[in-house]
Amino acid sequence: MAAEEGKARQPFRCRARGARAERSAEVSNPDSPRIPIPTELTLHPPAREDFQGPFRNSTLLCRLRGPRRGPGAAPIRWLRNGAELRDGVTAEPPAAEPSGAFVTGSRLVVTESEWDRGDVFTCQADEEMRNTSKAMECGYDQPLAAGEIRVEPVPPLFADIFRDQAARLTCRVSNLPPGVEGLDVAWLKEDGEPLATKTSAPSLQANGLLAAEGVATVSVEAWESGQTFTCRVLHPELLFPREVTMRKTTSPDASPPSLYLLPPPPEQLRARTWATLTCLLRDFNPPDVLVQWLQDGRPLPQNRALTFRPRPDTGHAPSGHAHLALSALTVPWRDWDAGSVFTCLVGHERLPLRLAQKSLDKSAALVAGVGPDEDEDLGNLWATASTFIVLFILSLFYSATVTLIKVK
Repeated sequence: MAAEEGKARQPFRCRARGARAERSAEVSNPDSPRIPIPTELTLHPPAREDFQGPFRNSTLLCRLRGPRRGPGAAPIRWLRNGAELRDGVTAEPPAAEPSGAFVTGSRLVVTESEWDRGDVFTCQADEEMRNTSKAMECGYDQPLAAGEIRVEPVPPLFADIFRDQAARLTCRVSNLPPGVEGLDVAWLKEDGEPLATKTSAPSLQANGLLAAEGVATVSVEAWESGQTFTCRVLHPELLFPREVTMRKTTSPDASPPSLYLLPPPPEQLRARTWATLTCLLRDFNPPDVLVQWLQDGRPLPQNRALTFRPRPDTGHAPSGHAHLALSALTVPWRDWDAGSVFTCLVGHERLPLRLAQKSLDKSAALVAGVGPDEDEDLGNLWATASTFIVLFILSLFYSATVTLIKVK
């Protein structure tokens, strides 16, 4: 090989393998100093055209270029708004370049709703971190001095309580100035006893400032009993400790969701490409709800479905106490035509056993009838679902327009 290439890639290793043993020896030119390979971490935003596909998702690519990493090196980590992600991550094996550098990649699936609402995604390799979000890609940059340090409590999600049988108390601290250390976040019980609190590493916000979260875990019984929990924040930029409190409150007119599972539209099935099932939830309060899809009893990844956040159902309750949510699952037409059973599993605190489900397959849809002339109630439900989707798209368009105006 060329001399420069040999200098960059040494030392070399000669390996001999026999029937009972294997030996190797390192070969290098001591008179030729090795040229150090710099480490470079890059984060590539999602391709917007990919969001137009049936799953409404795209991919973030994180690439690490540098010297070959040892067998014990930590993998590339992904975070969303400072919280570590494990689902939807695909690691790529290292590939050697002629220069001697090795390129390692990792991909993360991101849904259109996550990207459009401005979530900040971070990839981390060793001590290097890179951030991206829709606001960063649009060039929106708020002055660093804007706003003071904010502290806000984030109540536990019903989905986390249901899955983990524990309540996660989150204290979100934002607008932290870069380069200033000394953040201390602590959760306290009602009697002042401290809870074990884990504080995340600061992550970059869209405005160039930093944000971090302090998380403590309590039992479901302690959370639902109505106890008051306090988050206390200390930081060199705060003259006095900042405290915020949080407790579970009882929602007025609490009620479980009415669950409807709608079959794929006949017009879509005639194309023999995709089939979209729609799970419609109505008349529930509080709005925190869990939706999980299953195919033949096996859970499907969350990114396979497009789930809209609950919104007030003003048509049923002008007071805003009733909510509406919708989740659409798109599957290959052949799975639907083969008779796979699809289940919409819903969790809500007011449901019996906190869980309800409805299942549907091709034969059940044919028995029930899917034509608009055969089932007037089904037509009404489709009208509701369509209205919900149109309103959601309009809200996204309005948000995007406001963001562009701010950028200009």
